[in-house]
Amino acid sequence: MKVRLLYPDREWKDSGAYYDSESIITDLGLSILFQVSSRCQEPKAGTVQRADEADRHLGEMLKKVMMVPLRTEEEIYYRQEILRDCMENKEFIESLYEISRDMTFRWEALGKQQLDKPGSRDKSANLLSRIEILHLFVNTLSRIKALCRRYDAGAADSGGTAADAAGGVTKPAGRLTSRGLVTFCRRLEEDFGEEQEEKIRGILSDIIFYCDGQEEYSLTGSDSKREYISRMVLDCSVSAGMKLGVMSLEEVSTVERKLKKRKGDMTLREKMSTAFSREPTLIVKNVDLLEDLKQLNEQITAYIMDSFRPMMDELRDFFEELYTQTAFYQACGNLFTRCKRSHIHLCFPEVGNREQLHFQELMEFSMAVYRGLIPIGNDCNVDGKQLLVVTGANQGGKSTFLRSVGIAQVMMQCGMPVCAKAFVSGIFPHLFTHFTRREDSAMNSGRLDEELGRIDGIIRHLGDGSMVLLNESFATTTEEEGSGIADDVIRAMLEAGVKVLTVTHLVAFARKMYERQLPEAAFLTAQRREDGTRTFKMIAGVPELTSFGLDLYDELIGE
Repeated sequence: MKVRLLYPDREWKDSGAYYDSESIITDLGLSILFQVSSRCQEPKAGTVQRADEADRHLGEMLKKVMMVPLRTEEEIYYRQEILRDCMENKEFIESLYEISRDMTFRWEALGKQQLDKPGSRDKSANLLSRIEILHLFVNTLSRIKALCRRYDAGAADSGGTAADAAGGVTKPAGRLTSRGLVTFCRRLEEDFGEEQEEKIRGILSDIIFYCDGQEEYSLTGSDSKREYISRMVLDCSVSAGMKLGVMSLEEVSTVERKLKKRKGDMTLREKMSTAFSREPTLIVKNVDLLEDLKQLNEQITAYIMDSFRPMMDELRDFFEELYTQTAFYQACGNLFTRCKRSHIHLCFPEVGNREQLHFQELMEFSMAVYRGLIPIGNDCNVDGKQLLVVTGANQGGKSTFLRSVGIAQVMMQCGMPVCAKAFVSGIFPHLFTHFTRREDSAMNSGRLDEELGRIDGIIRHLGDGSMVLLNESFATTTEEEGSGIADDVIRAMLEAGVKVLTVTHLVAFARKMYERQLPEAAFLTAQRREDGTRTFKMIAGVPELTSFGLDLYDELIGE
C-alpha cells in the first residue's frame, strides 16, 4: 500500500538535501515560514491532539521537504498539481492530516514500538496491544476511504498532464482531480477493498474473547451484562499411549452471551428457561488444566496475530508515510491561509531551462509573511545570463532582492507557489548561499577566514546544475583585497558553469566585471532618486563608484 503524495513513483526519503541547508535557512530567513506553517487550527471533535508535538511536526516537515529539491520538471508539476487540489479542497487535506495525526497519537499510546520489533515473539504483555493496533489500522483505513468517497475521487479524471498543472486548468469544486490524490484514493480502494476489510473485521471478532475482562481494551463493545468465551476446533492425531501428535487449528471464534442473573433476581420464566437450557456448560476446577487452557488461548491468538505481521508491517510504513506527507501539505495550507489573510499574491512558477531566469513583481516571501504586508516587488529578465551583479545605494533593497530570488528558487524546486506575479527559472539541485555574517563567539577565527572557509565548502560541493547566491561576500577585508578574492572566486565559478547572483559593495570588483563586457553577465543597481530617496527597485544600470554612504550619515546623524 503506497501513499506517493510527494513523488509520482516513490515515497518520501530524507536524502538528496542541499549542501549546508542550515545556511540556506539562515541566509534566506526561511525559519519564519516554518514557524507560521506550524500554527494549527483547533482540532475537530473526536480527535486526539498534542498541540506542541503536532505544531512542531508541521514546521519540521515543511523544513525537510523544502530542503530536498525535486530533480525533474515532472516531479515539480506533480506536486504543484496536488497543491492546487489541496488549495481548492482545503477541507479534504485538513481531514486527511487530522485522521493520520489522530491515528499516530493513538498508535503511540497503544505501544507503537511493538511493531518495530519484528524479531520478537508475541507475549501476553503486548499481544493485546497488537490486537488493538490492528483494529485501529482497520478503522482508520475505513475513515480514509469514506473521506475519499465524499470527494468522489474515484470518478475523477486522473489523466492530467504537466502542461495542465502549469496552465492552471479549472477544476470542479469539491472533487479531487489531481493525479496524486485521485490515484491515492483509487489505490486505497483496490488494496483495502470491502471484502478484505470484512474478512479482517471477522477475524478480529473471532479472537475478541482474548480481550474480555481487559479494562484497558475499549474496542470490544462489551458491557457488564455480557461475556465472551472462545470456541476452538483443533485437529490432532493420537498415537500409542494416548500421546497427542501434531495439532492444527481448524476453527476459532468468540461466543457472546449474556451473563446469568442471580436466582433471586430472575423471573419464573427465566428460571424455567435456565433449567431446561440445552447449552452445554464446561466446569473446570483443576487449576493446572485452567492454566493450560489459558495458555492455549494465548498461543492460538498469538498464532493468528503472527499471520497478520506482514500486513501490519506494510500498514505501519503506510501510516508513517501518510502522516509525514500530509503534514507537508497541511503546513503549506497554513501558509496559504496566512497569505490570503494578508492579501499576499502567490503564483505557481513555470519550470524553464537553466538559461532562463525572469520574473514579475517578485517579493521577499519571508518578509511578507512575517509583517503581514505586501513588500515592494521587482521585475527582472536575465535569460541567457550566467552572472548577475547587483550594486547601488546602501539600504536600497539589494539583499532583500537577492533573498527574494533565493526563496522563490527553493520554493519552486519543492513544488510550492512563489510570491510573485510570474516566475520562470531552471532547476538547480545544487543551491548555495553565502551571506556575510556578524562576528560572534561561535567563530573560531576572524570573519574573513570564516567566509573563505564557507566558500571552500561550497566549491568542494559544486555539481551539475549549481546556483550560488553571494551577498556582500569578502567585504570583511580591504576594498582591494576583497575585490581580488571576489574576482578570482567568481571567475572560477563561471568557468565551471555555475550560475552566480551577487550583491556587492566592492565597487572596484563590480566595475572591473562590467568593463570586461562579458556577454553572460548582467548588472542591476538599486534605484535612487536625485533627492536620495530609495524606491527598493532594482533597475538595469552601470555599477557606480559609490554606495552613497553619506546619504545614510545625513539620515541618521544629520548635518
